[in-house]
Amino acid sequence: MGPDDDFDQLKFSDGQLVGSGDDPPPETINSEPIIPNEDSGFTLEIKSGALEVNEPLDEVHEEHGELLSFGSRGDAERFADQLSAKSGALRVQSAAPNDPSDVHGYLLAEYDRSVREPAETDGKTWTFDVGANLYGSLGEAVVKSGGKPPALEYFVRRDLDDRLEDLKFGLRLNVASGKALPKDVGRLNWHPDCCVIARDGWKDGPLERYWCEIKTGNASFERRQIESMRKLAAEERVLKIRVLIDDLPDQYSVRIHEVNAGEE
Repeated sequence: MGPDDDFDQLKFSDGQLVGSGDDPPPETINSEPIIPNEDSGFTLEIKSGALEVNEPLDEVHEEHGELLSFGSRGDAERFADQLSAKSGALRVQSAAPNDPSDVHGYLLAEYDRSVREPAETDGKTWTFDVGANLYGSLGEAVVKSGGKPPALEYFVRRDLDDRLEDLKFGLRLNVASGKALPKDVGRLNWHPDCCVIARDGWKDGPLERYWCEIKTGNASFERRQIESMRKLAAEERVLKIRVLIDDLPDQYSVRIHEVNAGEE
């Protein structure tokens, strides 16, 4: 992808550009549960460690066995996310090319002792390390939180600059958090971190819709994510967002780059 100069870099501090908080709470993208073995195309094997950390997975294992089928890896990852929200964290790992098992991936426990056990204790105070998952979640929270998330609103206002004067009720943003594309978008091997919907007030239809992938620090965009984002960019607005949080709690920086279908 292009260098950092291809991004719009934004800085916010001391609460500048924070909205009034009057907007409705975020929605969730496509909250319908994923049911194993309703579709085929991606076979997932449940590993014993996953069963040890996630109680709802025991029921799935009893009903379906250790092999589960899904329509895509994206559906398998969303299934893992749904179970993780109820109990211990799970993750999907691709099978190696030379793996003798006839499966596409494995359902594993997302366990990291370095973040599960205190790095040090001082009386009743426990100090934990910040693992990669938590670090990424912090970046997402910074970008998406609030009735009018500053970085997202600033980007949309610049993007819709020549249309803002024609709005009757004022620009409203809905940041729909979730990890699954709705059915009208189609099947892609990618779970967006959020969808930003811009409207003129709340009653009219969308002015624009932006599908977003958010990375914190120097975390890399996966190849499958990039390929899916390019495909979706042929029909939809797709944004790569990088958030730098090393200067928190005083400041954070955001780079936003729109993905083009034909870019390398």
